[in-house]
Amino acid sequence: MNHKTLPLTLLSASLAAASLTAASTVLAQESHLPDEPIRFVTPYPAGGSHSLHAGIITAVGEEFLGRSLISVIRGGGGGAVAAAEVAGSTPDGTMLLFGDPTINSLRPQVEDLPYEMDDFVPVARINYSPAIFVTTPEQPFQTIGELVEHAGDHPDEVIYSSDNRNGFTYTVFEMLKGAADVEMRGVELGGGGPAVTQLLGGNTMAYAGAPSVVGEHLDAGTLTGLCVTDIERQEAYPDIPTCQEEGYDVVFQFWRGVMAPAGTPDEVVAELSDGFERMTQNEGFLRLISQIGSDIQFQGHEAFAESLAAEQAALREAYLGE
Repeated sequence: MNHKTLPLTLLSASLAAASLTAASTVLAQESHLPDEPIRFVTPYPAGGSHSLHAGIITAVGEEFLGRSLISVIRGGGGGAVAAAEVAGSTPDGTMLLFGDPTINSLRPQVEDLPYEMDDFVPVARINYSPAIFVTTPEQPFQTIGELVEHAGDHPDEVIYSSDNRNGFTYTVFEMLKGAADVEMRGVELGGGGPAVTQLLGGNTMAYAGAPSVVGEHLDAGTLTGLCVTDIERQEAYPDIPTCQEEGYDVVFQFWRGVMAPAGTPDEVVAELSDGFERMTQNEGFLRLISQIGSDIQFQGHEAFAESLAAEQAALREAYLGE
């Protein structure tokens, strides 16, 4: 089922009107959190996917965490400003980062930033979006294998739409080039909208983006799906194979997750993780999330820590050869 993203005004109205009854309330036990609001820091400007998700989480979170959540928008430096602020905050659970793989797994390994990967402890993964490699029907390749073959036969001829250095699209194409041992050239366009526009206009030959960005074009037949960077096929696009199925070990999921400063007590991390899990199981919360065309793939702090460590190691291998 395809979802249409609601305008921000309608989403705000939905949030204001929503009266959520928790399926299970915060357990009647002594909390390890300080008795003060939790600042939930979004690392990108308002209006994007992160801030839409954060708006819903902070609107309903008190029901499940036992503390009010204050949404803090802290854009700048591609997320580095917010990450550095949270990393330097008191590790008591009262300031959390709404992180992602760019901020928490990739950039600290390849750039000089005012924070490090180890400055955070994972609390809970809320959801993720894989990338779908796509092209137009007019291109001489219509599968990922044909794209790789074409790039091998025509070095530097394949030009693809990218986003920003070390961004989502940039990363998955770097992983594909490494896995297939071919060269392709990306044109950095700053975001999914202009990236798809350039591809549809014939100025580039391929792209890789989230289903929310390429989905309507796949449905319309103006883009062809080549493979998806997940461990399983997408329910909405069952005919598009995973990259692994096609012989290329490219798995990358742009997750959105809650990160706390390193040094946050284990019992606080566990309490927060449990609260976010209860929230993501609530039918009212899920209805609101569906209104922005999203869904939930929750991981608690232990599972999230394992997948995060694996992701960081894979990116270190892909980028640094270590």
